Amino acid sequence: MTDNARKFRALLQSGEFIVAPGVYDGYSVRLVEAAGFKTAATSGAALSNALLGVPDAGVMGLTENVNHCRHIARSVSIPVTADADTGYGNPMNVHYTVQMFEEAGIAGVNIEDQESPKRCGHMPG
Repeated sequence: MTDNARKFRALLQSGEFIVAPGVYDGYSVRLVEAAGFKTAATSGAALSNALLGVPDAGVMGLTENVNHCRHIARSVSIPVTADADTGYGNPMNVHYTVQMFEEAGIAGVNIEDQESPKRCGHMPG
């Protein structure tokens, strides 16, 4: 377990209310850290929009997501969690996905419970 994963686990176990502002690049995460927040979270929608100019509809792949999250996590000392979309496949793929994010310095991931192609929860249709 990484230091940031330990920090994040301690935050979760503290019982205090945790606010994790959404970030999409190194600058936005540094602003969150400078404002005094103890953690930050990436958003699949924000990354898809910022990187590719497309909605959060499963267009951004695992490698793009992990690489961008790596840059975000390296920009700060606070733990960063990531939106790992649907885990990018079956249980074996999900296991690999979690390992990739962990190796990138991400403190935790959230995985959506839906099949591919995914449907963005805040888009009509």
